[in-house]
Amino acid sequence: MAESEAEAAFFSSMQAANENAEGYNIEESHSGEQIESSDEYDPAQDVQDISLPDQAQASPFVESPITASCPTSTNPIPSLFPVPNSASDHRTIEDRPTTSNSIKSPISTANPIEASTGKEPGAASTISPRSATFKPRLPNDTIGILEDRIKEDEKGDIDAWLSLINEHRRRGKLDDMRKVYERFFMIFPQAAEQWISLAQLESEANNRSGVEAIFHKTLKDIPHLQLWRTYLDHIRRHFNLVVDKSGTASQTNHAAYQAVLETVGIDKDAGTLWQDYIAFIKSGPGTLGQQDWESQSKMDVLRKAYQEAISIPTQAVETIWKEYSNFENSLNKMTGRQFLQKKSADYMSARSSYTELQNITRDLKRTTLPSLPPALGFEGDTEYTKQVEIWKRWIQWEKDDPLVLKDENASAYRKRVLYVYKQALMALRFWPEIWYEAAEFCFSVNLESEGDEFLIQGVLANPESSLLAFKRADRLEMTTTNGNDDTSKQQRGLKVRQPYDKLLESLYALIQKAMERERRDLGRIEAEFTATTTTITNGVDKHGEDDEEEDNDEPRKEIQNEKQAKVDSVKAVNAVQVSLLNRTISHAWISLMRAMQRMQGKGKVNSVIGGSRQVFTDSRKKGRITSEVWVAAALLEFHNSDNEAAKRIFERGTKLFPDDETFALEFIKLLVNVNDHTNARVVFETTVTRLTQKPETALKAKSLFAFFHQFESRYGELAQIQKLEKRMKELYPDDQKLYAFSQRFVSDNFDPTAIRPIISPATQAKPKVMFSIEEAGLPSRQPSPPIVNIAPPPVVANSPKRPMPLDDFEADSNRPRKLARGESPLAGAAGRRLNQMRQGRQPTESTPTAIPNGGYIPPPPPLPRDITFLLSIIPPASTYNTVPFKVDEMIKLIRDTPIPSTVGQPSANQLHDARTSTVPGPALTPQYTQGSPYYLGMSSYLA
Repeated sequence: MAESEAEAAFFSSMQAANENAEGYNIEESHSGEQIESSDEYDPAQDVQDISLPDQAQASPFVESPITASCPTSTNPIPSLFPVPNSASDHRTIEDRPTTSNSIKSPISTANPIEASTGKEPGAASTISPRSATFKPRLPNDTIGILEDRIKEDEKGDIDAWLSLINEHRRRGKLDDMRKVYERFFMIFPQAAEQWISLAQLESEANNRSGVEAIFHKTLKDIPHLQLWRTYLDHIRRHFNLVVDKSGTASQTNHAAYQAVLETVGIDKDAGTLWQDYIAFIKSGPGTLGQQDWESQSKMDVLRKAYQEAISIPTQAVETIWKEYSNFENSLNKMTGRQFLQKKSADYMSARSSYTELQNITRDLKRTTLPSLPPALGFEGDTEYTKQVEIWKRWIQWEKDDPLVLKDENASAYRKRVLYVYKQALMALRFWPEIWYEAAEFCFSVNLESEGDEFLIQGVLANPESSLLAFKRADRLEMTTTNGNDDTSKQQRGLKVRQPYDKLLESLYALIQKAMERERRDLGRIEAEFTATTTTITNGVDKHGEDDEEEDNDEPRKEIQNEKQAKVDSVKAVNAVQVSLLNRTISHAWISLMRAMQRMQGKGKVNSVIGGSRQVFTDSRKKGRITSEVWVAAALLEFHNSDNEAAKRIFERGTKLFPDDETFALEFIKLLVNVNDHTNARVVFETTVTRLTQKPETALKAKSLFAFFHQFESRYGELAQIQKLEKRMKELYPDDQKLYAFSQRFVSDNFDPTAIRPIISPATQAKPKVMFSIEEAGLPSRQPSPPIVNIAPPPVVANSPKRPMPLDDFEADSNRPRKLARGESPLAGAAGRRLNQMRQGRQPTESTPTAIPNGGYIPPPPPLPRDITFLLSIIPPASTYNTVPFKVDEMIKLIRDTPIPSTVGQPSANQLHDARTSTVPGPALTPQYTQGSPYYLGMSSYLA
């Protein structure tokens, strides 16, 4: 069938891209040996040995014009000193100095065709340890060692940054220290503690302009309480109220206080800040209680400050409330009572909220030095996860609106939630989920610009985060539309593509960094074991004896084995990391491909509207992609009514991924969907034959067998089904379910062969007899034994000093005797059952039991209250269908377990004597012996 011009250009560009890609070519010829009407293809012609380039090359990705400013607050900051006229405060990402996370690193063009050489697609190339040179620093080169540590791990090794700063400061090299600080803040821009440290250092050096430049850079973007207090201290130092004759200093201080409280006054630790502000107002001109305008104005400002402070949950809210009460009562008790009554509800809410907040944040570590999250299963993962959970609980607490602000003051509610998000992001800067949740909250409350800013800053902090890049691209796609011409479609596509390009650039850089790390580690191992081997060899040469040389062969072998084990460990760890990055890169390309399909359609390669086909071509040029990209590209063509293009992509991908069972399965599904059953069987046979030839890959074919068995069972012939089942039985004898006869008839959620129809409901569907707790083995339902030779109990005089012996076993004797009050009744059905057992189903003291030797056994004492309640709530035996208990052992356990009481209990020896004694007496009763009513009652529960 003739192809359209666009399709021809598309496939020719695919071929050209492969020819131009480093390390392989793709040529087309024709043969129907494996797939009907497919191209003949020799994988051996496509691959040559490749290695990663040593020198970096420029990345073709388009830079993203994302501003680097943090989510800004609308709070006004007083212009107390001139703003630096430098563009560095408003730099975009592109203007910032390049760090290791954004460098244009060399991207390997290794194509997934590496699979045809026996390597996994995207696997790391072999690196010779001898090609890596490892030159350790001298021990006294402290700065050099620290710089090497920072270069190797600039985000993770915070200790190296701080040690380098302290080392320059110790040596008095302040200019070098400032340069290190500048590099440090490029990676940790919200590290408020370090900004404070730098500001204090500049203040000690009397560098006022340097301090003010720091405040201009940080205050707007970092709502940190201590940083703003440092700014306030700076203002009060340079605008001294003591020598203020014109009143300018007082106005400046008041403006500074208002700015600080507006930004961080809602912090739970801002109580002392409010107290300082109140003290500042009190120190101003005017006398409280006077009628002049100055005093009245002071009173109004002070009342407003008090009322704001008592409405915020802080550690000083109770103290401020007491001061406010004294303030109002000192002015006018009648009006003061009205003010206090009006604000008492806010105060009570703030006080209780602070208690809840303290309980939530008890184990929280508030820091502005963010650390990278440890991988799951490694050191520190539990502690880090715990901190994340605490921050989330705090955020959720604010969202639940315990201060009841959402309806009455929505702006205050949003402000409090955003404040906690910003506090959390200072500590969890490298946890993308918090950035995402903050943006989602902003979008939910119609704060579109703030939400976009959170996404921008989140991408800047975590350029390798797929979550943030995808969300940012989704926002751009949602907020833009295509115009009527191709130019507008092109511009929209470039704009939406920017987050994807940044993500891909970062992921490719991480792969390059992992390869460099592997090279360094192998170099260290080589240097370490070379020195050890040289020492052993020198020892042999020195002695020069054959027997000693033979003796040293064993240590050499041990050293070689140890070296090889370390090398294998390094390569295995690196292979896992690179494989994970390869899959992440592949899914990023897939997401970009789908986005371009939505906005531009298929497009045409190397044209204004490239569409999804241009993205597919770009992904193959860059390399490091898995078969999932090929599957996604083919399915995009298939679902856009281009079956031939989809089949051709699969055909070429089959040659690139010959051992990928998932790719083959998707190809078979596509062929089945287009009713090309002949080629579907060809692909199946070709793939399973290749996989089952090797024991290590035989299991990979199981999914193919399962799908094709289902397909043949539904649409094939019986002979084919039986042949396939026989083959599966030979390959997988231990997996009987795979080739079971019933699998022919099973659907996705129903197995008709497992159904047993009910023929006789009266016989087969007879309900089970369920005994209630009241009917199960109660003492009152047991037949009473015949009474023989009942001897009357001895008469015992009642004496206030000698209680009757039976008093020790009264049901209420377990209750403390300090309070003369009745027991608290149990609520519900359990209480009713307990009352029934006490009132009508326990043996009474007046019913003795006869024994054969002429004596008598007094009625058993009632069970303690806790045991009685336990028996009342135990389900009947018919509901218990697991391992049965041994009744005798359970009775023995309950019988021999001492139960504490407020009155004396008989000892174990006394109980033993009672069980073997025939002397009449109320305290000598074998109440738990086999055959007794209590034993029978317990047996009915436990049997």
